This record gives sequence, structure tokens and C-alpha cells, in this order.
Amino acid sequence: MRNKIILQAIIIALLSANGSIQTQAQNQMPAAFTNLMKLLGKWEGKATLMMDGQKHEFTYYVDFKKTADGSGLYMDEWFTDPQLGTLKGSNLVGYNSNDNKIHWFSVDNFGTAHDHLGVWKADNHFYMQANEIQQKKKFLEKIDLVFKDDNTLEFALVSFLDNKEIEKGSAVFHRTE
Repeated sequence: MRNKIILQAIIIALLSANGSIQTQAQNQMPAAFTNLMKLLGKWEGKATLMMDGQKHEFTYYVDFKKTADGSGLYMDEWFTDPQLGTLKGSNLVGYNSNDNKIHWFSVDNFGTAHDHLGVWKADNHFYMQANEIQQKKKFLEKIDLVFKDDNTLEFALVSFLDNKEIEKGSAVFHRTE
């Protein structure tokens, strides 16, 4: 019985210490992490995408939520365009203290699955890029997110394949919730 009480006391102490450590770690997160929390909520915006010489215009929706423990973000994204169809994407976003970068992993039903590495150029300007090989050629995607105010976010994307621009997009998002 005594051993059981000691074991329970140890478990309670460990759980309390773990919660305290997690709270302290979150309170000491760098601006790179805390700036990400500006994205929380639902956003929508008029978007334009130039691809294969065609201009596409649609309303783009994104919904950012904290991950279960608040250490990152989960984002759903979607739009419908008559020529492109309906895009549905999921993203996992987090700060990596080992390289001091934001890692933004995207997966969508159009065949995208890649990791963007990002940095805050200023408190209101986040930049990220994805580098990979597609069709045995170098693929580079650059994305800028610029907060105009707490509820307005400008988005710009440009993609290159073998140093040739293949896609260019922009949107102005407004927070809806």
C-alpha cells in the first residue's frame, strides 16, 4: 500500500512538472512562433492565379486552428474554379527551434505534398519557399504573407520550374472569424 501511495505521488509530481515545463516553453517561444498565431481564425479572399497562360479568379478560403497542444497550427484551405476544379488542402505549421525556421507542410488533392521553410522578414511579413525536384527539374515556390492590419492579409505566390515562371497567384484575405 505504501509503495502504491509513493508511486502515485511520483506520477502526480511528474505530471505537474511536465505541465509546468510545457507552459514555460510556450511562454518563452520566440517571435517567429508567436507571430504565427496572428493567422488563427477563418479567412477568405478574392484570388487570382495565372497558370499555363490562363487567368483564374475565385474566392479562396482558409481556416487556421491551433494544434492540440497549441504548439503549432493546422490549416484547411479550399476553393472552386470552373477550369481547375475544387482544391482541398491541409497544412501543418510549426516552429523548429533547431533551425529557427517555420516549417509549413502542405498536402492537397491536386497532388501537392511538400515542405516550405519560412522566416519572418518583419513582424508583419512572413516569407517561405519550397524547393524540390519535379519532372527531373528544379521546382521553386515562393510565398509572401503580409499583414496589412489584424484582419487583412495579402498573399503572393510565384512558382518556377527549371527557372521558368509557371504559376503566379495573389489574394487579399479578410478575417471572417
